[in-house]
Amino acid sequence: MKVKGKFVYEQLDKLFQEAQTIELSNSDKWVIFSDLHMGEGGSSDDFKTNEDLFTSALEKYYLKNNFGLILNGDVEELQRAKFTKIHSYWKSVIELFKKFDKSGKLIKTIGNHDLELAFNQDLDNPLPTSEAVKLRYEENDIFIFHGHQASKKYQQHNQLVGFTLKYFANPLGIKNYSVSHSSRKQYKIEKIAYHYSAYKKIISIIGHTHRPLFESLHKMERLKFKIEELCRVYATKKSDKEGIKDQIKRLKKEAKSYMKLNGETSYNDSVYNSLFHIPCLFNSGTVIGKRGITCLEIENGHISLIHWFDKNISKKYLKHSEYQPMQLEDSDYYKMTINKDHLDYIFTRVNLLS
Repeated sequence: MKVKGKFVYEQLDKLFQEAQTIELSNSDKWVIFSDLHMGEGGSSDDFKTNEDLFTSALEKYYLKNNFGLILNGDVEELQRAKFTKIHSYWKSVIELFKKFDKSGKLIKTIGNHDLELAFNQDLDNPLPTSEAVKLRYEENDIFIFHGHQASKKYQQHNQLVGFTLKYFANPLGIKNYSVSHSSRKQYKIEKIAYHYSAYKKIISIIGHTHRPLFESLHKMERLKFKIEELCRVYATKKSDKEGIKDQIKRLKKEAKSYMKLNGETSYNDSVYNSLFHIPCLFNSGTVIGKRGITCLEIENGHISLIHWFDKNISKKYLKHSEYQPMQLEDSDYYKMTINKDHLDYIFTRVNLLS
């Protein structure tokens, strides 16, 4: 591949070639989470906020419904905390992971914040880990890796980042600062992963940036597409026009809030400067979101972007009739499907448009 940043593309290709391949049928079910950043339980432990929501979703929904679990990197926050202390404090969570592993349905990859798992043989790691994995769906590949591998800088300077977090951020009680706080850095990593995936005619699923992506689109662009779709429906509908108008109004408000919070700039390009929009890149988001948790589900030949939330924090989502949230048993927790599409259709577009 004769492109700028050849080293990174070569590293991604090596990672792809060496990744274990697991066959995926329409009867298989997997859920993909990333970026838990489990610490020692102190004030700078990002995982604490959504821990109960996360474990409730795992135990009461995914384990109960026979899903396999993929933890796609940055599970343990080893740049800020010791492995033994993390596993001691979050023992109940590790035991929950073991339940998936016992049934042969746990895949755990390594991210830049838990990279120590790859080279420190003295760690008593109870869970099998790898750097990447491939799900083979018919004749197509779904490449699952954390995402830091798409950045030469992160691969070369990861140790320095860890030193800064452990000895400066931790004592000051500073929360996790990473690529997730920079739209420009998010875009650079996504762009490399996107072009590599399009070139290989594969689907890639990453984490790392903490920004959910579905079919290579981030939130702002999904909102724009949804508004356009509703405008088309409104023009042809004979009834319930007021309901559709209310939905458009809510989505416009959400889009304006997103722009105000994140800033919409020229580099946030849906197709990453490609001629055609190719739906080859997905991101499961993060478990440590302020308004809940995002993940990806693969079930019955479909892939879905899911948002889990606590109604006491994100009550507004219950009013979004276009999403139809599902309550988790008798709890305050809800599951909401944001986007869903068939893998056959996605791979058709990837193969024909790339």
